Amino acid sequence: MSTLIERVRAGEGKMLWLDYLDYAAALLAGREAPWLDTTACAAWMRKAQSLLDSDVIAVPLAQVCNAWLDAHPTLRVAMALKSRTVFPLKTLLADEALRAHLLDLVRALRGTLSAPALVLASPSPRAWVAEAHRHAHAVDVEVGEDEADSAALYMADFLRAFADAGGDGLLLVETSLTETTSASHLACYRSVLNVAAHYRWACGLLAPAGRYAGGEAGFDFVIAPRPLPGSACGLILGEDFWSGAPPPNPVPGAFRFLKVPVHCDPERVLERRTSLR
Repeated sequence: MSTLIERVRAGEGKMLWLDYLDYAAALLAGREAPWLDTTACAAWMRKAQSLLDSDVIAVPLAQVCNAWLDAHPTLRVAMALKSRTVFPLKTLLADEALRAHLLDLVRALRGTLSAPALVLASPSPRAWVAEAHRHAHAVDVEVGEDEADSAALYMADFLRAFADAGGDGLLLVETSLTETTSASHLACYRSVLNVAAHYRWACGLLAPAGRYAGGEAGFDFVIAPRPLPGSACGLILGEDFWSGAPPPNPVPGAFRFLKVPVHCDPERVLERRTSLR
């Protein structure tokens, strides 16, 4: 069993995962998170964590990759050299300089943030194919099972670089467009789940619309707006919480997941966060 799932079970429903990166960038970093400066990023995250004290910290791999692409336009050009749907993602994830930077960043954050669980967060294979294709060709693309399966293979190879980086888990993030109830669609992610299991990372799915139906997909936890069967659950608290809605009662075997609004008043954030403890 992964240490992250052990923490969930030991937390009696009070474990708290705050997605505060956009908020912290606006509050502490002039709206631009310093993803490409490892030292500055570790200092920024340490300061944010000292204020907000989340039990889990997620390293958003796609955000770092997007910042890298902005700073390295030749890689974006290389991603567009072929028209095959998965080629942009394959090219992005194979970039050795990007991999080295991400590995240094994750190790630095692990060394700086010793207490919270550290999770690698990435788009799901379906979502990342579509995002990488938009970066390369500036158009949307339909992602089928073959493309999702190929993307999972490339992602699995990419994630092996983080074997000894000190991570506790992996979160695959769906969007409202890519989230699905199809068992065959989720089965395409198997290569990624296998890597997570090999390194004893808890592997989770963020299903913001709550369409995930549970079952045989093999995720250790699912983050959704309502409790879901078959796995540990992260309950998404709605935006009305920040306006004063009472927090839900703790649910044993679950944890609370909140995204901090970018423009929320800092005193309000701390007040509402305290109400969850």
